[in-house]
Amino acid sequence: MIGPPGSGKSTLTAILAPLLPARVISNDALREQLWGDPKVQGPWSELEPHLHGAIDSAVAHGDNVLVDATHAQLNWRQRLMHRSQGAGHIQWTGWWLQTPLDQCLVWNRSRQRSVPESVIHAMHCRLSSPPDRPELSEGFTSLIRLNPAGSHLNEEISRAIQAIHHRSP
Repeated sequence: MIGPPGSGKSTLTAILAPLLPARVISNDALREQLWGDPKVQGPWSELEPHLHGAIDSAVAHGDNVLVDATHAQLNWRQRLMHRSQGAGHIQWTGWWLQTPLDQCLVWNRSRQRSVPESVIHAMHCRLSSPPDRPELSEGFTSLIRLNPAGSHLNEEISRAIQAIHHRSP
């Protein structure tokens, strides 16, 4: 998943997981395991090995994986993709949520764990322009752009799932 807080990543992940099927790995869940609370933004150096270990374990078991996190910076995405290349050939699909900023802010206000609006503004801006705007050339097999607030989301998801299943060996 790629998108700012409040863009619908967790909701979309819950929809996609049974359709792909895929194991969901969430940075929030890892934070809760490590520090007892998903709100604790502990040191990335402590969380990152757990994230990579969970991905490696899922891939070793032959599972597809959905990583529920913002991935709002190019270097975050590249570290994840390049680090996990050692696990064998992985086909990376980027699910880029292009939720309008105003909708992210509305959805954020209705969440149990809201994020400061300044963070949402900053991440939304980062993802909208180089160098952090997602590009297929980063190493993705495909980059799927979705607007979870759009009126055709179900059709867009169906087309994306069909394309993914069509390219799978």
